Order: sequence, then structure tokens, then C-alpha cells
Amino acid sequence: MKTTNSRHACVSHLAMIVAAWSAASAVQAQTAPQPSTIEDTAVSEIVVTGTSIRGVAAAGSPTVGVSLQDLKASGAGTPSDALRMLPQVLNLGADESRSSFNGGAQDAAANSTAVRTANLRGVGPEATLLLLNGRRLAPNGIIKALGDLDQIPTSAVARIEVVTDGASAIYGSDAVAGVVNLITRRSLDGGETTFRYGFADNVSQKQFSQTFGKTWDTGELFFSFEHNERGNLSGVDRDFASQNRTTRGGTDARPFTAAPGNIVIGGVRYALPAGNGVGINPSALVAGTANRYDEGAAADLLPKQNRNTILFNVHQHIGDKAEVWYEGFYTRRKYNLAAPPALFSLTVRNTNPWFVSPAGQTSETVEYRLTDDADPNSTGFENAQQNAIGFNYDLGKQWRIAAYADHSISRGFQDRKNVLNNAALTAALASSSQATAFNPFGDGTFNRTNNSALLDIIDANRATWGTNIAKDYSIKADGPIFDLPAGSVRVAVGAEYHDNSFKQTLEATNVLASGAATYKIVRNSRDIKTLYGELFVPIVGPSNALPGVQRLELSLAGRREDYSDFGNTTNPKIGVIYAPISDLTLRATYGTSFRAPSLIDSADQIKNIFIQNLTDPTSSTGVTRGIFTNGGNGQLGPETAKTWSAGLDWKPKAISGLSVSATWYKILYNNRIDVTPNTALANGSVYAAFVTRRPAASDTAGTAAFNALVAAALASPDLQNPVEPVANINVLIDGRRQNLGQLDQRGLDVSVRYAFSTPVGDWTVSTEVAKILKLERKTAASAPWQDVLDTFGNPIDLRVRGAVGWRSDGWSANLFANYTDSYLNTAVTPNVKVKSQTIFDATASYAFEREAGWAKDLRISANVMNLFDKDPPVVLNGTLSWDSQAASPLGRFVSVEISKAW
Repeated sequence: MKTTNSRHACVSHLAMIVAAWSAASAVQAQTAPQPSTIEDTAVSEIVVTGTSIRGVAAAGSPTVGVSLQDLKASGAGTPSDALRMLPQVLNLGADESRSSFNGGAQDAAANSTAVRTANLRGVGPEATLLLLNGRRLAPNGIIKALGDLDQIPTSAVARIEVVTDGASAIYGSDAVAGVVNLITRRSLDGGETTFRYGFADNVSQKQFSQTFGKTWDTGELFFSFEHNERGNLSGVDRDFASQNRTTRGGTDARPFTAAPGNIVIGGVRYALPAGNGVGINPSALVAGTANRYDEGAAADLLPKQNRNTILFNVHQHIGDKAEVWYEGFYTRRKYNLAAPPALFSLTVRNTNPWFVSPAGQTSETVEYRLTDDADPNSTGFENAQQNAIGFNYDLGKQWRIAAYADHSISRGFQDRKNVLNNAALTAALASSSQATAFNPFGDGTFNRTNNSALLDIIDANRATWGTNIAKDYSIKADGPIFDLPAGSVRVAVGAEYHDNSFKQTLEATNVLASGAATYKIVRNSRDIKTLYGELFVPIVGPSNALPGVQRLELSLAGRREDYSDFGNTTNPKIGVIYAPISDLTLRATYGTSFRAPSLIDSADQIKNIFIQNLTDPTSSTGVTRGIFTNGGNGQLGPETAKTWSAGLDWKPKAISGLSVSATWYKILYNNRIDVTPNTALANGSVYAAFVTRRPAASDTAGTAAFNALVAAALASPDLQNPVEPVANINVLIDGRRQNLGQLDQRGLDVSVRYAFSTPVGDWTVSTEVAKILKLERKTAASAPWQDVLDTFGNPIDLRVRGAVGWRSDGWSANLFANYTDSYLNTAVTPNVKVKSQTIFDATASYAFEREAGWAKDLRISANVMNLFDKDPPVVLNGTLSWDSQAASPLGRFVSVEISKAW
């Protein structure tokens, strides 16, 4: 079993940056990524991230890149692993390491199918647009619209380009924090076979990929297949995952809902003895004793994943002017996530044939865990595909028309098994017949043998299918319109049409007391009509440079979109590049961006209704019995943002191999889609518009209207609890999605890289720094601005990645340092500081470049992530003692890879 590591790095900000100078990432940040292979050159003729104009870079927009060689050097096995090594990409929100059990910030629990997303700057995974070769993809997920980074084979990646700037003027919705563009390989003659095996304590991963390629005078094709499987990582295999946090400075937070459980009378617990719960002697019940259940040990930290993916591209030139192409992929991923069995705490009366009481009570509360459930796991799949066809036609005078049509489908499924049929359970607890009564006084073995049919009704499940379909049609013309002394003024104009639809089907066996399945079908759709244009103006260049003005370029872009459901949105962007001297470039951008509510966000039919004791400071008891409703909202509008950036790129001629880049940015994000929390009553007037209280008894009309709303909620098939009398309910909270929030974020990215040669090999030393200077947010229009930087569940102000890389002949080695700054644990009172952490990775490889025969083009590599096997820092929150949003549970992960080109 993995034990807690007590070693902690006590490194100041300045010391860490200085240390990282000697250890820099092979995942390089670049202002304009350069092609590093023949395959990349072919792709770059079609795909330039951040602009619609061929042959120019996105003026002013900061861009970072990860090439196939960078990915291999880093030791990453998937695009998501490689991308998350960039300090600008935060592991907040949707991730496979967070589920409905352990939750997380930014609605992480809604990632019900274990998707891995990109979250630029921690703004939110839905505010980062994922593209494939410049095209949009159908979103993944069944109750949240997400983008899966690992949809395509790792071996098919030529490079990943990331625009860390608002880009809705170029790409439309979702590009608020930026864009991640997965660019695939095209040109390959021959094939490449790769085997990879990795392992950490109690978990392993296997990966196999096969690529084929063929080029000819007028075309090329590329095919890739990849199989990737990883076992689950159970909480029982990591000491820090236990809810008994006494060894980590916390309390024993294991819940009392266990099996056997506890009897509770007047606030006093009596632990039930071991056994099946039949014939318990009351004298065995001792006041002040209790049984507990460790949910952290029962749940998976990482689910079991199994993915198969194929990708196929073919491009064919017809004559000198035309090219036709097809690009497509299909991926199928299955997952299995262990979850704790369902729990309850209900009143049991002495009519139950196995009733036992320590003090002759006629009724009592029993805390129980349904360990009778042999399989509480959540299982499911995510299948995705895209088929795209297109053509390019050269009109002459450097003008080209490019058009494509694509069809994307994402199908997800979750079977959630740890669900109770409360109505059936309540009836079974009240039954006086041994044949139909439920026994909550034992370890669950009796219920399975006594009445397995009844147990199967109580042990319910909710199965959800979700299908997202996107049909996209695009046509664009671009080319020069006239010449200036510095070069050609170039323009791109285009039109797009998007047809998107979503369907969700819910099958639930926890609604009816009989256990019969109920069904609910949700449908939503929209179409989008788009016109856009972009202008590139080279004002000063080499031919007309002036002292102090060596280069001056201007970029203007605009995009207007007409949505069938909420109306129009127009977004401009301006970019400027200015070089006062030949080795120093200054750049700046300003633009507006937006995120349209997803078809899940805006689906009125998606609704869950809960009867709860709601925290209420105005109540004498501190709580009020009420109804909380969450779900979609058809009245949502788009989220909107203004983005600014300014930066410099310096490549001094006097120091060959040195490059320095720095970018300041600002994001002002408005109308953010959020929910009114079930703690709304404790927030005064902030959420008053979404709270309806029971009127005074004297207000007969108001009372009648309130009772009608309650009765409708109680009669809804979306109710998640047993029905109660209308008179019990005193407040209604509308927690459906609303345009509520605002965010103001500012930061600084710095990249320093130095490459040099010595008699013993070529070296690269660099540092990538992401520093957030300000992060404030409002949760509602009337709420005050809050500084949330460096607090639990929010972005941490400083992240650094660096390493030193060495190459000589076929040998290469890299050492990486990953620094995450300290932050404040606001999940506990008083708040405490969480220690900073520095994780080291190392990779080494040898490529048989000069050998002949079977060894030719053979490459062997060994990689170690988390070299010193450091555990996550102590972060007491809820019932846990670590923070999955700021640390990985995996520990030291060792992998070996063998690849052979032929």
C-alpha cells in the first residue's frame, strides 16, 4: 500500500523560477510553431490555428505548440497528458479523476462518462474550444457538453496548437479562454508500430498503435489504429484516499452509514453487532458505540478505461488547381468506475419483524449502507466519430476556395447502479411480513438470501443515454487583394451553416414502488448561420523598414452568427504586431468572445426535483423543509467576454539559441451560466429572484398558488424522493441554469528557451511560467465581487514547468520539474495554507538511426512521472484529505515504449 510521503518542497516563488531555468519542458511554448517534420509541413498548408488566412500567422495572438516529437520527449502517452503539462492548462472541472462521489469545482460531477478535457487558465472546460484540423466536433457527455482530448490516436497527432486568447471572431462559440487544435499527420511512406506499457502501484496501462501511410505524386493517405487500456485505481490502494484522516492531521470523517450500521435514539448511537441482523439480543447494543464505512476506500480514484480508435485521411490533387479530401475517425471507449453502495438513514418501526431496540422503543432511526448491492459501480461508454469531405480549388493569383462538410456524432451512456428506490424501501421497512420486510440491522447477507426479488427492486439504477449530432458546412475564399510595399494585403471571407441536435434518454427503476422502469426522452436542437471575414495588412516589412519600425502588421476579424434559439451575436477582433528592432517583436490583441448555452444547458426537459432540509438562518431550527429543482433552462442567453492580450517575443542575435516570450492577458467574462445553490436561503437577497417562500396563512390566494406549485413538483416524474404532504413544504428554490455570474481574470505567461551545442551533445534549457495576477468573480448580479485566486476549488496563481534536455547521436534524455504554488484551503475554518508541491519527471530514449536490418528506425524509451513518488499535499475538505483538482492520485508512474518504423 502506498504510504503518505512526508517530504515537502519549501521553495519560494523566485527560487522556483530560478531553479526551473535549469529544467525546462520539452513541451515548448512558441509564438508561431514551426513545422518539425514532413508531415507537419503538409498539414500546415491547410491548418493555421487562430486565423482563416493562408500563409500568415494569427497577428498578435499568443500560441503554444506541442509537436509529436515534444509529446514523445515528455513521456506522455495521450494528447490529454501532453497538453496538461502546459502550465496554462489546469486540471479543474471535468476529469476522469472526479465523479459524482468526490465532486469538484466547475460542475465536475456532471462529467458522468469520464471525459478528459482542456481547461485553459482554469476559466472552465466549456470555455475552451476543441478542434480537429480546424473543424468543430460534436460535444461529448450526456449531462454536460465537453470535449474529449483523447478522441484520436496519439500516434496520429502531428502537433497540438493552442491559442491562449479569445477567438470567437475566428471560430465562434466556446473560444473564450482559447482554442485547442488537434492537427493530424498526413504524409508517411511506410508504417510505424508502437507498444507502450506503464504502471504505478496497483494500476497498469497498455497501449498499442499501428500507422500506415502512402504518398504518390498527386496525393497521400494515412491510417492509424490505437488500443489503449488502463486498469482502475482503487481508493483502498492509496492511504491518503481514506476518509479516516487522523494520520493526515484531520478527523475520522468516515460516515456512520455502514452495514451493519447503527441505531440512533435521541442523538445517541448504538453500533449493531456483526452478523446478518436476525435475532439480535438488545443487550448487545451499547450506547456511544458506532460502526463506520470508508467510502474513500470503496470508490475508484481512476476508473478502468478501454479505448479503441481509428483515423483515416486521404488527399488527392486533380490537375494543377483542385484537391479533394476525406478525413475521418471513430473511437469507442468503455469505462467502469467503482462507487460506494447507496446509503440511507430512515425511521424503522417495531412492526418490522427484525426490529431490535436498546431501550424498548417503538420506532428508531437506523443508519445503513446497502452493501447487499453486489455491483454498485457506474459503467458506460463514449463513442465518437467524424466524417468530413472537402475540396480546395485554386482560382489563380493566389486565391483559393476551400469548402467542406462534416458529420460528427458522439454517443454516451452511463448506467448508475448505486441508486435507491425509496418508495419500495419505505414500504419494505414498514412491512410486518418476514417475506416482504427489509432487514436493516445486519450486514446485508440476509436480504439477498431471504428475498432477492425485493432487494433487486430496492437496489435500483438510472441509465442515461445521450447523443450529440453536429452537421457542419463551410465555404471560404482567401487571397491577396492588393500589394503594399511590405507585402500583400490578404483577406478571407466565408460562410458556415451548423445543424446541431441533442437527445437524452433516461431509464429509471427508482421512481415507481414496483421497480418498473420509467422513461424520459429529452430533445433539443438548433441551427446556426454564420458570415465571417478577416483582413491582414502588412504595413511595414523588410522592404520599407524604418529605424524603430522594422515590422508593423494589422489583423482585423469579425464574425456574425444567427442562432435559431436565442438570436444574433457579432464578435470582432483586432491584432497588431510591431517590431522596433529585428530581434524584438511586440504584439497586442483585443476582441470579444462568447459561449452559446449548450443544448444540454438549454433543455427545459432536463430536470431533477429534490425534497430537502434547506439551510435557513431565518428559521428557529436553522433549516426549512423545501423543494430544490435543478436542470436546463430554455431562456438562457449566451455567455459573453472581452479579452485583451499584450506581449513580446525576443530572439537576440547576440545570444544564438535564446528566445524569450511574455504575454499579459485579461478576460472579462459576463453572463456566465451557473446555478442557484441549495444554500440560497443563507445568502440573503443575492438569490431572492429564485426563491419562493410559503405565504402567510392569511394570504389564501397566495397559499393556494404556492400549494399548486408544490403539488405539481410532487407529481412530477422528475421527483427524486418519496412524496410528502404538501403542507410539509415551505420554500421552493429554482436551481436551474441561469445567466448569473461574472469573472475578471488577468495574468502573465513567460517562456524562456535556450538551445546550445557542446562536444558532448545538444542541450535545451527552458522555463514555462503561468502566473495569474488577479481572479475575481461574482456568483450573481447582486453578489459582491470575491477574490478567489489561490483558494480551494479555484486556479492557483503560479505554475511552472521546466527541465533540461540533452541529445547526442541517437540518445536523448530529459528531466522535468513541475511546480504548483501554495494556496489557501477555504474548505475548512479557520482557513489553512496548502503547501506548494514540486513533481519531477524523467525520460530517456535511444533511436537506432544508423543501424541496418531489423534495428533500423527502432526507438526505445523509458519514462518516469513523479520520480520521487510524492503523495498529494494534505487538503482537508468535506470527508477527504487531498485535492484531486491540484494533485494526481497516481503516484510514481513508469512506462516503457518501443516503436519501429518500417
